[in-house]
Amino acid sequence: MFNKNNIGWEEHDRLRECVKPFMSERRYAHTLGVEQESEKLARIFGCGNEEISKLKAAALLHDITKETERDIQLELCEKYKIELSGDDMRVDKEWHAKTGAYVARHEFGACDIIFNAIYYHTFGASYKDFDLPGKIIYLADYIEPGRNYQACLDVRGYFYKNLECALTLEDKYKLLDDTVLLSFDKIIGALLTERLFIHGNTVRNRNSFLSRE
Repeated sequence: MFNKNNIGWEEHDRLRECVKPFMSERRYAHTLGVEQESEKLARIFGCGNEEISKLKAAALLHDITKETERDIQLELCEKYKIELSGDDMRVDKEWHAKTGAYVARHEFGACDIIFNAIYYHTFGASYKDFDLPGKIIYLADYIEPGRNYQACLDVRGYFYKNLECALTLEDKYKLLDDTVLLSFDKIIGALLTERLFIHGNTVRNRNSFLSRE
């Protein structure tokens, strides 16, 4: 059980302490970075205090099962009736998006906004299904200040450089979509370079953002 003290998702201070034992020091620092970046992005896109609170909770919980052993991940899948596709079985390090979302919902009382943001934070979602909170957590996970991989630096630089020219909220939304698409390209490019398996969802979601469908 990840929430032995019945902490609510909105209790951010207690939530930080709750998730800490389940993470390495590096992972915990990343989690706090995602929390920080998600709030920053939320304010850029005009989110209200309630939505920001939910985003901070999603950020704190998004990797709660990331370092959980494979057997326990499978137990969580069985417990919460989580279906794993053939592609999922080939990238077990990404199971934590699904198991983490269900843990957030069932153990921390997370709403659909938090659930979906965690569920889609690895492969993203199709253009029509990816809402603003989901995109914010996805991007915050990719560009939080502690990320120093070249692809992350490129995507972060692209977003913040072009943000200076995004004068309207509509411009900012378009920039966000363009940045998500760029992140898909970077991910696929890296996997191709390393000759690693590419999950079908990554390709489908990338193509949906390319066509905006």
